[in-house]
Amino acid sequence: MRLSDAVRGLRARDVWGAAVVVGLSFTPWVQDKGTVLAWDTPHRSFSLVAALLVIGQGLPLALRGRFPVACLALISPAFALYQFLGYRPTFASVGLYIALFTVGLNQRRHRWVTVAGWSAGYAMLSAALAVVGPPTPVIEYVYFFAIPAACWLGGSWAHGLLLRQEEQQVYAVESAMRDERERIARELHDVVTHHVTAMIMQADAARFVPAGEPRKVEAGLLAIGDTGRRALGDLRQLLSVLSPAHDAPRRPSLGRLADLVEQTRLAGQPVEFVEEGVVESEVAYRVVQEALTNALKHAPGRPTVVRVAGGPPGRTTIEVSTGAPDGPVPSARPGRGLSGLRRRVRLAGGDLRVRRDAEGAFVVRATL
Repeated sequence: MRLSDAVRGLRARDVWGAAVVVGLSFTPWVQDKGTVLAWDTPHRSFSLVAALLVIGQGLPLALRGRFPVACLALISPAFALYQFLGYRPTFASVGLYIALFTVGLNQRRHRWVTVAGWSAGYAMLSAALAVVGPPTPVIEYVYFFAIPAACWLGGSWAHGLLLRQEEQQVYAVESAMRDERERIARELHDVVTHHVTAMIMQADAARFVPAGEPRKVEAGLLAIGDTGRRALGDLRQLLSVLSPAHDAPRRPSLGRLADLVEQTRLAGQPVEFVEEGVVESEVAYRVVQEALTNALKHAPGRPTVVRVAGGPPGRTTIEVSTGAPDGPVPSARPGRGLSGLRRRVRLAGGDLRVRRDAEGAFVVRATL
């Protein structure tokens, strides 16, 4: 990485923070508010070397966001040399605490190696001060060590908190994506399965039309074409959800239930439709659609009754019953379609029940 690229990558707040620390270190009434290890040692007069060491304790803070370890590695020697030479306290010593907190917050790998290295350096500085300076109780150095250790621990605690927040955000995004995939899968299943099943049944029925009745063959082919066009229309509406450039898809409503029932009749399924009251609900439409699809697949040709009733305000009851097939009775265990439908109904605040009555008829009942 070139130096110019590194400089452009520095965070403005870190640069301003470093400037503030250096500026306060030379500001009267504030400049002497800092840390000094050897209190009993006569302080040297402030000099050019001391000024450079003060800048060395504050200026590297401009790197702390992008290069926290390098920031600490630059500040620590300047701090140690300033203390060893015995200059007066200065506000620049706060740079060491900020650097330690930043390392605890931002360093991802080899965290304990950095802490061990800094602790060893502090032990060497304490030993040097004990040799060249007046006798100082060991407990004094231990007390001082608690301050930078607390800074690193505070940054480490914040680091763990941020990691947990990131994990929660990743989980929330993955959960939202999973729910959206399930929603799209339900929509595709509802649209494709019903129309394709109807087309298959209509095509199979056309095979048994006598050769001398071309009008019935033509009617069957027209029904297949009409079902295919409906399938394409519904797919376009569904796929438009995935493209923000298109208008929002038109939601199916109970106004189309008559068409849905008629389409099922054309596929050879005798369907009786009973509607009581005015009901408009996309979920109700999907309940009827899935029930009629299952009737075509598992009990073709058996009488099917669709009852839709609007009760008290906001309450709708849908019941679709299909007579038992001539052959073995299929299992009532719900498949993918019914499982997705049950979730759809539950999200709408309703309840879906699937059962077989005493005569073997398959009954789907939903209360919304």
